[in-house]
Amino acid sequence: MQSNLKSVLDTKKAAVEGALGIYSSCSGDGPAEIHEAMGYSLFSNGKRIRPILALLTSEAVGGSEEETLPAACAMEMIHTASLILDDLPCMDNASYRRGIETCHRKFGESTAILASMALLNKAYRVLAEWDASGKKGERLKLQVLKEIPELVGPAGIIGGQIADLASEGKALDFEALEYIHSRKTGSLFIGSIRIGAIIGGASEQELRAATNFAKNLGLAFQIQDDILDETGDLQSMGKEGKMDKRRSNFVSFCGVDKASEIVRELTGHAVLSLQIFGDRARWLKEAAYYLAVRDH
Repeated sequence: MQSNLKSVLDTKKAAVEGALGIYSSCSGDGPAEIHEAMGYSLFSNGKRIRPILALLTSEAVGGSEEETLPAACAMEMIHTASLILDDLPCMDNASYRRGIETCHRKFGESTAILASMALLNKAYRVLAEWDASGKKGERLKLQVLKEIPELVGPAGIIGGQIADLASEGKALDFEALEYIHSRKTGSLFIGSIRIGAIIGGASEQELRAATNFAKNLGLAFQIQDDILDETGDLQSMGKEGKMDKRRSNFVSFCGVDKASEIVRELTGHAVLSLQIFGDRARWLKEAAYYLAVRDH
């Protein structure tokens, strides 16, 4: 990764980490165990890719980090909630996530499920309490709040997870794999980038361009994840390798080399979508190229 991009990503990640500490408030009323489980999962060395993309997109259309951070943090809470559920024995039955034991292994299944629900609820509360003063701010809040149900619901993460679970033991074609990946993983990429664009004040044309960027980037990211699942290990990835053997993925469908080629093609399409932004999208473009070749 180029040193300048690394510096930008590190700075944005630090801003997200700091804001998460404020907005998550994983303490207070209620049993201590649920707050511990929420904090354990939320602050478990995540890369914070989705909130960083929200910040970079907002800035590319003229927004600021400060006004975008609450929504960016809400997206990270939703992402973490989805990971807790994805790791459960009834889902992927994973033992490790981000280099540590999964939430259900550490706290038990019932507490893990409740921690996921609590993080999702916290995300909505952060958005509801977001300081959006004036008519423009209230419209922005409403737009952002309308995005979330679509991302999480049957047309988004939940629909993708259902299709993924139903695929166990089946050989899937390209269209079926794309359907699963574009919802299970792609939804939060699309949501984070769209929300960043909305808060930043994107025009309709800019929002369409950002959405196209997000769709291609999210699919490329998951296919690269399939490649790493095949070639990586616990030490390098922070989770067990070859976890997807029970279900079809892009590697089982077309092999590592062809899957890598698809990642490059999708990344190229994603970057082309950003032409409308010119130099303002420099860091988004460089982040896309970096994510296409990441090794963890």
